Amino acid sequence: MKRAAILFAALLCATASVQAESLLRVGMIAMPPAQGNPFFTTGTTPHMFYPAIYDTLTQVNEQGDVVPQIATSWARINDLTWTFDIRSDAAFSNGEPVNAATVVAMVDAFERDDFIPFSLPREFDFIAGVRALDNDTVEITTTAPHALMPRYMSFFYVVPPQHLADNGAAGLASNPIGTGPYIVEDWLPERVMLRANAKSWRAPKIDRVEALILTQATTRRQALESGRIDVAISLGPDDEPRLSTQGLRLHPRNPVRISVIAMNTMTDGTPFTDVRVRQAMNYAVDTKAITEALMGGYVEPASQPTPANAIGFDPTLEPYPYDPDKARALLNDAGMTDGFDVIFEVVTGANSSTDAVMQQVAADLARINVRVEVRPILYSQVVARMTQGGWDGHMFGVDFATGPTMDGLRPFRLHSCTWSAPWYCDPVAEALYQEAKITADEATRVDLTRQVIKRYRDQASTILLFPILGLDGLGPRVKTWAPVNDRLMLHKAELFAE
Repeated sequence: MKRAAILFAALLCATASVQAESLLRVGMIAMPPAQGNPFFTTGTTPHMFYPAIYDTLTQVNEQGDVVPQIATSWARINDLTWTFDIRSDAAFSNGEPVNAATVVAMVDAFERDDFIPFSLPREFDFIAGVRALDNDTVEITTTAPHALMPRYMSFFYVVPPQHLADNGAAGLASNPIGTGPYIVEDWLPERVMLRANAKSWRAPKIDRVEALILTQATTRRQALESGRIDVAISLGPDDEPRLSTQGLRLHPRNPVRISVIAMNTMTDGTPFTDVRVRQAMNYAVDTKAITEALMGGYVEPASQPTPANAIGFDPTLEPYPYDPDKARALLNDAGMTDGFDVIFEVVTGANSSTDAVMQQVAADLARINVRVEVRPILYSQVVARMTQGGWDGHMFGVDFATGPTMDGLRPFRLHSCTWSAPWYCDPVAEALYQEAKITADEATRVDLTRQVIKRYRDQASTILLFPILGLDGLGPRVKTWAPVNDRLMLHKAELFAE
């Protein structure tokens, strides 16, 4: 009898322990295409999730300042040499230590054949060499001066060298190991389960996280309303009235991307080789009305292809005003009095407001006799066509993304003459861009960046829309939700006590 009572008490304790375990449920648009391999791509959506598993050398905060992560401090020794001090309280979840030799091993790995297909290592093609000065200090030399080098270390994911040697870069996909606040427990096509990493220096406040892949905004909103999830990533401003009546709320993320419509100037027969036509497209779109009516006033029209808190942003530039008469006059000057027909390729369904915006853009352009066929494509197709070419349309929805660096110059790598599959090329801007990349003085680099930005704005390389709005729906259980820019900092999330 006594033994039975003891067993019963033990069972009650075990049950209470399970019940006490906290769980956060998050509805995601998509998960990284390479699963747990952080080096596959530099795309924004995949890198929203990786901070749960991995740390980077540095981080850029919401004010645009570079702050410590795995590196606690850094110094520029000369134009080509930097040192980074590595924190002593970090360790990989498999027990491997984190030190200067870890960083050396990472840079060496970027040269391996199994890393060649990946996009992210190319972000560090400016690194000439690396060596450990002692256990906690690493020295990195660059091929040319790089005024903002510590910012780019916010892309430098740290993985355990021995685990990488044993499994290869591709092995990280199914077996990711990092120093982050969570460990991958299960990775399925429709769901990822995480559990708290007791060894992480970024201690999480929630025991487990369930990330559900819900590609449609309507599905995510409905899951939030039903209580199936606690956080719905990337809802639209038009969801706010409905959610607020149910005691639910929207949390805006800090924009790090500018939504634009690229005009392909590199294909035969395109009307967009003429700058007057490109400028007409900008004057024809009423971005002020769009941001007020369809974006809920959360954002203002973009004056340039970089967000306001990025380094290099030019506060003197103004958005293109809505002036359809001027747009028609520019088309007449370009010999296109009758207008023209174009195909506009864009990802639809991920966000309800995005679909409405693109339809409104098409309607605005129709008023100047530019007849637009909106053609839906998949996000995977956008990624493939941006890197390999093969656009079927004359226009396509993309963005100027600073990524975690918050460097206003960085997006021009994709929108330049030297990109792998270019759609726009301006030799004047290209020369300024190349000069800025190798400038040692930060103030001079900022000035050159602003010249590039103004050139792209004045030459109307794209139809400038607005900063991309990240609105996350929060359920009643969520007490704290604190992303940093477009990165989800799950270790900062808190739930109300039940």
